[in-house]
Amino acid sequence: MNSAIERLAGLRVKDVMARNVVEIPCHITMSDAAERLAKNEISGAPVVDEEGHCVGILTAADFMRREQNVGVDVEHALRRESPEKPFHIDAVADDLVSTHMTPALQTIPHEATLAEAGRVMCAEHIHRLPVLDDQGHVVGVISSLDLVSTMIGILDE
Repeated sequence: MNSAIERLAGLRVKDVMARNVVEIPCHITMSDAAERLAKNEISGAPVVDEEGHCVGILTAADFMRREQNVGVDVEHALRRESPEKPFHIDAVADDLVSTHMTPALQTIPHEATLAEAGRVMCAEHIHRLPVLDDQGHVVGVISSLDLVSTMIGILDE
């Protein structure tokens, strides 16, 4: 048992994090985001801006809060970013991911221990932590299921 504890204590976030991360652009609609999450069979993902910087997280809880606002209809507007750019049709801001995501983002360094990741998740009552590089781009995500799976795998060895 001590060897299992020692092995677990030696693991870092980078050792168990998911590296193939689904990202949600902040400017898409919640319906498009829901399709991406469902297609990938996940319940949440980091939200990125146009430059790929992580600006928030979108989870099933954000969809539940959105549904509490009864009567949310997707409307569209004709817009353009500047006089020299062409017009385009945008969904109104009320139904964009940027309106409903959780912007107070808790992240974890890739060198953090699994115990540190678990403590953050417990303290913040969250189930996933994005792992960012020095420029704020997502390089991985560690979830509570990753932690449990790793513990079970080590105990079963």
